[in-house]
Amino acid sequence: MFKEIPPFTKQEIVDVAFRKASKKGRNDLEKVTMAADTIASMLEKIIKRYPSFQQLDTFQRELIDIIVGEDSVRHNLGALQWALNTIQRIKREYLSRMRKNKELRLQLMQQCYARYVSVLDQVEENLTFLRDVRKKLISLPSVNPDLYTVVLAGLPNVGKTSILRELTGSEPDIQPYPFTTQGINIGHMEYHLASIQVVDTPGLLDRPLSQRNWIERQAISALTNVADLIVYIFDVSETCGYSIDQQARLLEEIRDMGVPLIVINNKCDLGESGYFNISAETHKGIGELREEIEQHFVTHNRKAELTE
Repeated sequence: MFKEIPPFTKQEIVDVAFRKASKKGRNDLEKVTMAADTIASMLEKIIKRYPSFQQLDTFQRELIDIIVGEDSVRHNLGALQWALNTIQRIKREYLSRMRKNKELRLQLMQQCYARYVSVLDQVEENLTFLRDVRKKLISLPSVNPDLYTVVLAGLPNVGKTSILRELTGSEPDIQPYPFTTQGINIGHMEYHLASIQVVDTPGLLDRPLSQRNWIERQAISALTNVADLIVYIFDVSETCGYSIDQQARLLEEIRDMGVPLIVINNKCDLGESGYFNISAETHKGIGELREEIEQHFVTHNRKAELTE
């Protein structure tokens, strides 16, 4: 979807428009028209190929707002629409003047071209912003809102990405440092003919939402908008760098979300607990965790069938 947005620069638009006008325009009037229409067409492609925010699912829309700012995108697209309208107005103005002053057509055409460039100069920063946004949107995780979704949650460095790999067979880049997951990783578990989506969120810190950074807010968005089941990961060994009390406080916050919850203790080879004990390092308990997730999936589907 986002790859279809053309990453035009100001200079590319100028070069394409004037080259096309020079090659195909049979006279000065046609050249002025062709240059304007080409610029307008290229700007319109950028505007129209940005998806309507109203048509996006809640998760995608919130994620875009967190990463690039929905209002900022709207503002910059509005600037391109202004440029498009202004270019077409200038075209009409100069066509009228050129028809009335045939002897000055070449001079007027050059003035018209200069004004086209001046308008594009005014939106060059907007084009740059939207091009940078496109790069970020292309890298957005393709979360399928129609699939049953398991969200892995917990403080940084408790082993969420390792568990994602064990459950789904995906091979994310895993590094033993806090905030390694600078985004959202996705894998899939196969259960009979169905697919269960597993989302690895960035580590959440035990602090109010207003104090959380954009990485943490991505995790909150995933939890609140796509989770059918949350697997909360404890590390009672505290090798993650956070105390049991800190992890327990975050767990209570997640309980309040009202989403079905499985609480596990990863790194049980370093310390066991009263929670579901597993170890992504030694593979202990991974099969049992899969079975527990599958049972929640089956229960969810039964409830859904009863409500239909």
